[in-house]
Amino acid sequence: MKSTMLVIAPCLLSPYTVYRGAVERDLEAAAAVRGLLGRRPEVEVLAYPCPEFILLGFPRPPATVEMYKRLGLGEVAARVAAFIERVIAEEEPRRVVLVGVKGSPTCAAFTTTSGDPGTYPHHLIEEFKKLPKGERLVLARKLARRFSPAPGPGILFGLLRGKVAGTYLDFDKGDATGSVAALEAALEGGG
Repeated sequence: MKSTMLVIAPCLLSPYTVYRGAVERDLEAAAAVRGLLGRRPEVEVLAYPCPEFILLGFPRPPATVEMYKRLGLGEVAARVAAFIERVIAEEEPRRVVLVGVKGSPTCAAFTTTSGDPGTYPHHLIEEFKKLPKGERLVLARKLARRFSPAPGPGILFGLLRGKVAGTYLDFDKGDATGSVAALEAALEGGG
């Protein structure tokens, strides 16, 4: 019988693909996750390709689940979900723990981000790529104020829910300590 497989959002291991670029809380969260995994060599890690990165590249402005659906992320997410499903089917781990990012329009397990796609400044998608990091961070914060948390999974995790049995978690980058404790409990079988 094979060990536990951790299916994890790639930005929780290497935060440099986060839509606007890594900020301190992203770096701290990734360091905490890597520290935990360093103490758990028996855990098999599957960091899947980031659907948002595949669709829009880096950097990209923050967006909501509705906006990404409008942009066609569902197709990309379906390909990534099929990849995850196949790896799990082929590797046959005894347990699967799937960790998304709280608030992610794509990779949230329980709480995504919502907003009116009709008021989204579409012209910023390409303009955002040209901005230096400092300006991106300011603009990203300004745009994100238009969004609100919404119950439910992000696009990718919504697809996985119906197909992959396992323990699902949202990693809250604002509470890395609590999120790492929840992840550790899940890896122990208590999540």
